[in-house]
Amino acid sequence: MNATDSDGTDHYCHWLSLRELDEAAGLTKGAAFRAFKALLGDFAEGQDFVVLDPQTAQALAARLIAEGRLYRSSIKPVLLAPAAAARVRAAMSASKQR
Repeated sequence: MNATDSDGTDHYCHWLSLRELDEAAGLTKGAAFRAFKALLGDFAEGQDFVVLDPQTAQALAARLIAEGRLYRSSIKPVLLAPAAAARVRAAMSASKQR
């Protein structure tokens, strides 16, 4: 997984973590994960989401943890592309209103 573009910028800078979605919705840890799992069949890995491998993306994960974007306890953090994040956010909102 290449976490940076050819110009050295962070390829995933506009992607959102499950923690960011939980916090933006004012929900507890796990709400975004449950919504993501419910929609997983509609998403393509690498296009809609990435799972950060602890071996190959260690530096990126450490930086995102330091920035408060990931849960410290995350073993294989998930980042969502903006469109996928919007779908997860909508699913979270719908379940929150039930």
